[in-house]
Order: sequence, then C-alpha cells, then structure tokens
Amino acid sequence: MDFNTVTLVDAVQLEKIVLAKRVGQFLVKEQAEEERATVENVARVLAQDVSPQVREVLAFELRKCKVLAHDLADKIARDVEMVSGPFLGETNVFTDKEWMRLIPALEEHALITLARRSDLSETVSTAVATYGKERSVTTLVRNDRSEMPEKASGKVVDRFSDNVRMMDHLSARHDLPLSVVERIVNKVSAHCRDTLVSQYAIDSDVAGQIAEDNKIEALWDQLKTASPAQIHAFVTDLRNDRRLTHLLVVEIADRGCAPFMESSLALEAGLPVGRIREILTLEDPSAFVRLMQMANVSKTMAPRFLKLAKRFNSQAAEDLEDDSNVVALAEKAGGAAA
Repeated sequence: MDFNTVTLVDAVQLEKIVLAKRVGQFLVKEQAEEERATVENVARVLAQDVSPQVREVLAFELRKCKVLAHDLADKIARDVEMVSGPFLGETNVFTDKEWMRLIPALEEHALITLARRSDLSETVSTAVATYGKERSVTTLVRNDRSEMPEKASGKVVDRFSDNVRMMDHLSARHDLPLSVVERIVNKVSAHCRDTLVSQYAIDSDVAGQIAEDNKIEALWDQLKTASPAQIHAFVTDLRNDRRLTHLLVVEIADRGCAPFMESSLALEAGLPVGRIREILTLEDPSAFVRLMQMANVSKTMAPRFLKLAKRFNSQAAEDLEDDSNVVALAEKAGGAAA
C-alpha cells in the first residue's frame, strides 16, 4: 500500500466519522418519522462499519436518544467496549422488558458499565446480579449512587455467599433489608460483622444467635445424608477444633440425627459408640446419669439429652412394630399361596 492509498483510506474514514457524528446528532432531535427512518438506515450501515472509531462516534452521539430502533440499539449495546461503553452508560431507549432480554447476552465489560449507573431500576439491578460475573456484581454492590433492591441483594447472596470479600462489600451498604442482613451476618469478616450490628441496630446477642443458627443449618446440610461413619468423622473434627458444644449436639440431634449425639457422647465420655447406644436405651437410668456426668453435660442440658433419647427409643419401637407387621403380612401371604 503506497502513501496515496493510505491517505485515501484515512480520508474515507474521516468522512465516515464526520457522517456518523451528523447522523447521531440528527437522530437525537425530534424528526419527522419518514426522515428518521431514512437516517436510521444510514446509521445501521455505520454501526456495522469495519472501523471501531466510526462506530464509536455514532454510539457516543446516540447515547442521548430518547427513541431508537431496537435492532440498532441492540447492535451498539453488543459491540466492543470502546463503542458500547458510553452508550450503555447513559441510554434510556430500553424498557425493563428489553433489558431483561438483552442483559444475559452482554459481555462482562458491558455489565460493569451498567452496574456503575445511578439510575438502575430493580429489574436491571437484579439482572446484573443474576448474570454478571464477580467484577460486574462487585461494581453493582459498591455503587452507592443507586439503590440495591432486596431482590438484587438476595441474588448476590445466593450466588456469592462463600465469597467473603463480596459479602463484606455488601455489608457496607446502608440500604439492605433486615432479611439480607440476617443472611450475611455470619458470612462477613469479624470487622464487617461489628459494622452490621452497629449500622442496622442488631442486638449483638441476636446477631450471634443468627450466626450460630446459620452455622448449624450449614452443618446439617452436610450431615443429613451422611453415613454413621462419616458423621463420627465430622464429630471428631469438630471436637479437635474445639467447636463441639452440647448445644450444637442437641440442635443437630433434634433434627433427627441420633448418630451425631451418640458419637459426641462417646468422644466426650471416652466410651465406645456401641456402649453409648446401650445406655441411651434407658434400660438402666443410673447408667444414663453417669454418662451425663462423664460427658460433662450440665444439669440444664441433661433433660434435653434425656428427651431426645426417649424420642429416638420411641421411633425405634415404632419402626420395629412396622417391621413386625410387614413380616406377619408376608408370612400370611406365603401361607395363603401354599
């Protein structure tokens, strides 16, 4: 390519840039419908130009349009960052329904631009929280110029509850509903938890109880499908980490997990699990009393252990009766067949 060719290409591109600017400025103003349609066709061609500079100028001018053909607006919104950025940062041509259709298809850079806006609707905020990656969602959470609706903040917790940094950013907001505060109080760093307690006037004891309840639920999610051997391993780890408490044992056992109570008492009392099961049948009440003493169970907690033991024994008796009925029916059916 010689010098004259380069000069010609530059001149053509410059002409397109000037045209893009004029087209954009024309469409921003109110125009007759027929004239607007004609110029929009020119804009469609420019929006597909090979030069990003041409597309950038067009998009920049169209960002303040109150009315714009949907296909043209979509094309610009899905373009590279230098083109779509200024447009997405200001445009109001999309309805909430159109945003819902568009946002799942946008690149992360486009979602970051959207997340910085101060005029985000609940629909847009929730959509960014739903489809954005960590950077765009972090931008959304840290954007204190826009309100964070409960649905959007709830979606952030749904997706990023294990991300302490994200939860810390979320806890720094001043517009969180109490339902969200309660969900994140045990997911943030210690410093941010103190801030939450102060900012949202949560009683520190209540905050501690919420955190403890959430921890119990998280542990139960792991235990409810575990085998007795796996449960024993869990209990051993908790005891080694000094996180095994009698209250925790009662809370988990109350959800129907007898093996958790058996393993906990076995480790605390230094007895085999099999012996613990024998004692918990309550055939020897004095043995149960000694077990409570050996496991250092307080007098206020012992009645709860006793109540659980009676409950598990009652369930075992019902299961045994059901099994006996099944056997009897099977034998009766077998005799009839003979």
